[in-house]
Amino acid sequence: MTYANRSAYVRSPWQFELRDIPLDAPPPGHLLVAVGACGVCGTDQHIADRYAPKWQSFGHEVAGIVSAIGEGVTRFAPGDRVALDSSAPCGQCDTCRPQPGGRGRPDLCPQPVSYWDAPAMGFSQYVIAPQEPAVHIPDHVPMEIACMTEPLGVCIDLVQTAQVGPEDHVLVIGPGPLGLGAVFLAKQAGAARLYLAGRAHAKARMAAGEALGADTLIDVDETPLASYDFGARKPDKVLVTAPPNALPEAISIAALGGIVSYIGVAWDARTKVEIDADDMHFRKLSLRPSHAWPGVHAAHSLHLLATNPELGKTLLSHQFGLDEIERAMLTARDDKAAAKKVVVMPA
Repeated sequence: MTYANRSAYVRSPWQFELRDIPLDAPPPGHLLVAVGACGVCGTDQHIADRYAPKWQSFGHEVAGIVSAIGEGVTRFAPGDRVALDSSAPCGQCDTCRPQPGGRGRPDLCPQPVSYWDAPAMGFSQYVIAPQEPAVHIPDHVPMEIACMTEPLGVCIDLVQTAQVGPEDHVLVIGPGPLGLGAVFLAKQAGAARLYLAGRAHAKARMAAGEALGADTLIDVDETPLASYDFGARKPDKVLVTAPPNALPEAISIAALGGIVSYIGVAWDARTKVEIDADDMHFRKLSLRPSHAWPGVHAAHSLHLLATNPELGKTLLSHQFGLDEIERAMLTARDDKAAAKKVVVMPA
């Protein structure tokens, strides 16, 4: 059986078109998912800006309804509501297999399963994906909220990498959707003091950060972090969702024995930074990259969205149809005052 399907395609710089991309029945172990919602990610913006020299499909923050299943699928049936992580461990290799005999580190799986680079990705009417990255969506969670499962999993990885815990003083740099998710998670982890640093134009994002638990908002246009007075106690944990060129400043303001974790990527000259290794040595600092690939947090992420409805409502700012893909992408890029999480809903 063949399924009629429309998919958004992108080519750099910032060119978009809709294409008819018919899909065959899902192969063994795969799901055909009717996309209900797909969020716009910073990675999508990087791709649109300069990393799509040829036309390609895109979108990886997906929630939808299973329309058909391939042979061997055991966890899902047509009609099930599912959210997709962008990848999942294979579960079979030596890295994934538990000890003894395996390494017991599925988060380091060298051959994760994914639907990345498929002819139809998240900004489509349908997507075919392996069953491994899928999780069931509770009936009461709207699609536009459930599609935040993947990015909130990235936030979980960032906060866990920093080992945020009770009584920590935490600074989150960057009030985008990932930074806002990190604020919420750090508060849940018991942070005693929570700072959010961003620029003055990001009014809606900074207000959302306050609503999600930030005690203090720092306008870095007015007061650079390097000169901000944190008082007697600097941040124990610094979570960086800004590009890597923010790392030297983040390291300089961390408390003795502090941990700096980061998720922001640049894909340009900002990826090269200079760090004072002696300073890190004598102040016993740790610098830890967070990279949620393969994804291992989808079930936890969706549980948080299902049990904390204010989280998704606070993050969501815009919804567009599939035929408005260009407007959705430009809104996420340009509307610095109002845009938080921008979602495309094909149906």
